[in-house]
Amino acid sequence: MTQQTNNEQNKYDALLEKAIYYYERGRPEDVEHVKWLYEIAPKYISNKEINHDILLPIIILHDTGYSMVPKGSDSYNLDIRKAHSEYGADIAEKLMTESGFSSNVTAEVKRLILKHDNWAFGDSFIEEPALLAFNNFDFMWMASEKGFEICRTALKLGPQECYHKIEQFQKENIKRGSKWFNNVTEELYSKLMEDRRKAFNL
Repeated sequence: MTQQTNNEQNKYDALLEKAIYYYERGRPEDVEHVKWLYEIAPKYISNKEINHDILLPIIILHDTGYSMVPKGSDSYNLDIRKAHSEYGADIAEKLMTESGFSSNVTAEVKRLILKHDNWAFGDSFIEEPALLAFNNFDFMWMASEKGFEICRTALKLGPQECYHKIEQFQKENIKRGSKWFNNVTEELYSKLMEDRRKAFNL
């Protein structure tokens, strides 16, 4: 690993530390969510495929806006989705500026965070590769070991019901026109779902 890469990693790590403050004040379960995304996504999406100066800040900052919506808000409510994206975009601008990201990169991340949840409004992200890649991992978090437990607790579902709910969500993704960013992201999702199926003898 080069010194430059070390410096880049330190920059992202520092941004994550700042973001955790907001996650703890919004939806504390998102701390595990964002840490998982931050660890997993760079292993499957190279810097050549998607500029990590764009992808990683989206991952780190995308749900910080929940710290600004009323406690106990329904995350599935479309008005709340829109509000948390707007708040999150402003928080992203603040933290990235403080962390020394360029104004161009900061503006692009802010723009994308503003629309990162627009899949709920019918957007497929086909023309936004960074959001498509992000959305793949954001979705498949539910099939990860910790994500599955957090999601099924939040939805008050048993393992089998939760497994089928994720399958239903994926069918809706396909119907909406959402794609996998590349073959390895699709393979990872399949592996995670198979792991959950085996873990619960489904």
